Amino acid sequence: MSTKKERFAGTMKQKRRYQKGAALALSLLLLLGSLAGCGGKPQEDASGADGANTPSDNNTEYRPSSVNYVSPTNSYTPDTNADGYIVVTMPSSIIWISGATASELAADFHSTNPPDERITDIVANEDGTADYLFTPEQFEHFKKDTYDTGCYAYGVGNFPQSIKTVEYTEIDENGIPWAAVVTMDAALYTASDMDALLGYSYGVAWPANYIGQYQIFCGIPGDEWAVHVTVKDADSGEVISEHDFPTRGE
Repeated sequence: MSTKKERFAGTMKQKRRYQKGAALALSLLLLLGSLAGCGGKPQEDASGADGANTPSDNNTEYRPSSVNYVSPTNSYTPDTNADGYIVVTMPSSIIWISGATASELAADFHSTNPPDERITDIVANEDGTADYLFTPEQFEHFKKDTYDTGCYAYGVGNFPQSIKTVEYTEIDENGIPWAAVVTMDAALYTASDMDALLGYSYGVAWPANYIGQYQIFCGIPGDEWAVHVTVKDADSGEVISEHDFPTRGE
C-alpha cells in the first residue's frame, strides 16, 4: 500500500505539468486578485487555538484557521521620498508566485474599481520588479494586512477545504517570520490533480507569497527573502511535503 508521501509525489508530478501551462497561471492569479491585497476584514479570533476551521456566517465561504497567532511586532518603516511617499520595490521572484508579471500586476491595480485605498500606486519596472507607493499611513496598514493575510487572519474568501490550519514559525528577533507550517486533509489534498494544484496554490504558495512580501516590507533586501513551508497531515502530523522559496518551478 502506498504511503501518503508516495501518493502526494504522484500528484505533484501532475502538478508540475500544470505549472508549465495556463492552468497554473490562472490558479495562482486567483491567489490575490492582485498583489495589491485582498479586501475583507480581520478575523475576530485570529488565534484559532482549537485549530478549528473558520467558515463564514453564511457557510458559503471557507477560510482555514491561524493557530498560535502572534501579532506582528516589526517596527521598520522606510524613509519617504521627496514627494512624501514610501516606495517599496517588490522583487520579481515574489511577483512570479502570483503567476503574473510586474506589468500585469500594475495594470490589474490600475483597472481595479473601486481602487484599493490602502496603496497609492504600483509601477512596473523594466527589470521585472514593481514599485509600491504608499503614504506613511497606508504603509503601516498594508504591512499589517500582509502579515495577517498570509495566515488567513485577514480578508475573506472561499479556500480549498483540504487546508485546515497555518502557523507562522521561525519568527526572528525582529518579528519577521521565515517559515510556515500548514496542515491539510491529506485525502482531500491528493484526491485529484486539480485538488493538489489548488491545495498547493492556496496552502503553500499563498503563505509563501505573503510572508515574502512582509519580509520586504520589514526591510529585507529583495535578493535575501526566503520562506520554508512545511505541509503536514492534519490527522497524523506526518510531513507530506516541504517547499523552499524563492523558486521558479518546483
